[in-house]
Amino acid sequence: MFRIVLVDDEREEQEGIAYLIKKYGYPLDVAFAGNGKEALHFIYQNEVDILFTDVKMPVMDGLELAKRVYEYDHDIKIVIFSAYGEFDYAKQALAANAVSYLLKPIELDEFRALMDNIMLTITAEKEEKRSREEKDRYYFNNILYKVFAMSKINAYEAGDLETYLFENGVFGRLIHIEFMDSFFDTGEEQFICCAEKYLGKNLNYIELYSNEAYILLSGKKPLSKRELTEQLGKVFRDVRGGILDSNQSMVIVSRTIATVEELLAQQERILHIQDEVFGYHDKIIFVEDYYTNAEHYVKDIELTAGELREAIDTLDAELIEKENKKLIKAIEESGQTSRIYIQNMLYSMIKILCDKVKPENLDELLIRAERLFQIKDPHGMLKEYQEAIGILTDQISLKEDRSGIVSEIKNIIELEYKKDIGLDFVADRVNLSPTYVSYLFKKETGQTLVKYITDKKMDRAKKMLGDRNLKVLQVAKSCGYENQSYFNKLFKNYFGVTPKQYRENL
Repeated sequence: MFRIVLVDDEREEQEGIAYLIKKYGYPLDVAFAGNGKEALHFIYQNEVDILFTDVKMPVMDGLELAKRVYEYDHDIKIVIFSAYGEFDYAKQALAANAVSYLLKPIELDEFRALMDNIMLTITAEKEEKRSREEKDRYYFNNILYKVFAMSKINAYEAGDLETYLFENGVFGRLIHIEFMDSFFDTGEEQFICCAEKYLGKNLNYIELYSNEAYILLSGKKPLSKRELTEQLGKVFRDVRGGILDSNQSMVIVSRTIATVEELLAQQERILHIQDEVFGYHDKIIFVEDYYTNAEHYVKDIELTAGELREAIDTLDAELIEKENKKLIKAIEESGQTSRIYIQNMLYSMIKILCDKVKPENLDELLIRAERLFQIKDPHGMLKEYQEAIGILTDQISLKEDRSGIVSEIKNIIELEYKKDIGLDFVADRVNLSPTYVSYLFKKETGQTLVKYITDKKMDRAKKMLGDRNLKVLQVAKSCGYENQSYFNKLFKNYFGVTPKQYRENL
């Protein structure tokens, strides 16, 4: 749908042309104005494709209006119509860059031929412009992607980007958005829609990963920090349906930028802050408010970390677990805290406990500790840390009672073999981590827990097959296998014959 403005100080003339537009089915949204000044104000406030104006009007005539509109937007098609058919008016209309000059009363065939031509021209120009803008956007987004992905751009690309983003005194702000989860896999379209609604359509959006993206805002007057904070809050409120999660996202906003050189410098600064800050906490961090040496050592974390070190010295598993929970809570509630600081502190806690416990699976635990420096997600980092601490405290509690634990595990299997049991089931029954249960059972018996369970089930199945009153399906279910086909295959792998063949050979 396109828009036409009909300008005439006589309402009957406006309605007559509007009637013809409707009669011939032109896809035009019609607006009316009674004089040139009124029409010019409307055009400044709205997107217009065609100006259809009379010549003689009060306040501002049609020729002056046409000149002013052409200066404002060359793409608007201007048609001047008048009851005055003198050659001077025609010459002035051409000087005002009108596409045509029509005489009143308007000839229907002439009107229709003119409008058909204008509509074809507008449609072709719009399509060409759309195609050109799409190609430009693709080209420049490709350059921006290279910038944000830390790939070098050449001098030509930098020059093109400078012109595209910052010519005619345009300023910008670079916004880095990082979600805790893979939000952009499903929410990208909604996010862009909300961003354009509250931040304006003059933005470039570049997705780097499923949880990370950049927005580059540009305009003659950049938004202030207060305005940006308010508008970004609305974006995140809408994309989450009004539900704010205090641990969901982190946003870093650059200083105002006006050159590609400043863009590159601010992006580097954003990456530095991103690496340094631990956690998401729905924070909006402005580069100008963030200080380089902000390691953010939090008093509560330091205090709880000291108490945990004292607990480790006692080798009291219960006390260690208690103090460790306090430390995790302090970290989770700390807000804007240095990622590097947290990583090093958690690593040191695992290392100190390893030195005290001297675990047999030391290499595995040290690998877990090193992995803390590779995990970006704070929840993933804390999960890795807690699993390592859990393994170590399990070993403290059970170091003197390994054989008793293994005996308990065997008893559980003996009693529960009729169920679909596995490592997690057994670990839960003995209140130990699956990793430690697996390690301990293999260490004490020389075979894996899974194989032991399967051996026990197969041995029971073989004995039960001696009872010809039981169907094979009953035997399978009695050994914890709901799927008879799977049971048959497993039995054959163990004994070289199917359950039916085994029974026939008895």
